[in-house]
Amino acid sequence: MQQKRIHIFTGHYGSGKSEVSLNFAISRSKTAKKIVFADLDIINPYFRSSAAVNILKKNGIVPVSTKYANTNVDIPALTGEITQYLKDSGAVLIIDTGGDDAGAKVIGRYRNEIPVSDSLLYFVVNCFRPETRTVEGVVKILEEIRISSRIDVDYIINNSHLMDKTTEHDIIAGCEFARDVSARTGIPIAFHSVMKENLKNIKHDFQEPIFPMEKYMNAAF
Repeated sequence: MQQKRIHIFTGHYGSGKSEVSLNFAISRSKTAKKIVFADLDIINPYFRSSAAVNILKKNGIVPVSTKYANTNVDIPALTGEITQYLKDSGAVLIIDTGGDDAGAKVIGRYRNEIPVSDSLLYFVVNCFRPETRTVEGVVKILEEIRISSRIDVDYIINNSHLMDKTTEHDIIAGCEFARDVSARTGIPIAFHSVMKENLKNIKHDFQEPIFPMEKYMNAAF
């Protein structure tokens, strides 16, 4: 998984995919020479805050975002810049898309430029969100994203949480839910993302990899 050059993060609105993708980019920056983070969420981009850009730059990551976020202007203004990094074999590209099928359409826009053999599409799941509380709900959104992006999802990322109220029971329940989704869809779990502060007192065999996270998004707003 880690050897691929392009990593695309999708998910339901409010799944926490932006926090996951940001943490993922910072984690990769420890070993990769050139990391580019592209915020292609034209619906709710967090690059409106200069603090988010500063977090990326502090970690040596190149930030890329649309100049026309939250307007009725489409994405062609970003085409050249994204295409540049899609073709740059020396750059690890992390892409954060908008939520659901509407956000995934942006990926569909670049579908012919994305090398399938060198890219991975992740679907971030939070089982505590209203529309992804059931396996059926997740499967529905997965299919909508597949159609809009025109790319199959390679991995599921479990990011089930209740923000600051998250308990050990919630984390374990999220892991079990992700396994149910994986069993139903045949899509493997990349990792379970858990805030570092919540990992301190958990004694649980997660089976799949754990990805400890920091609250970078809080720092950006």
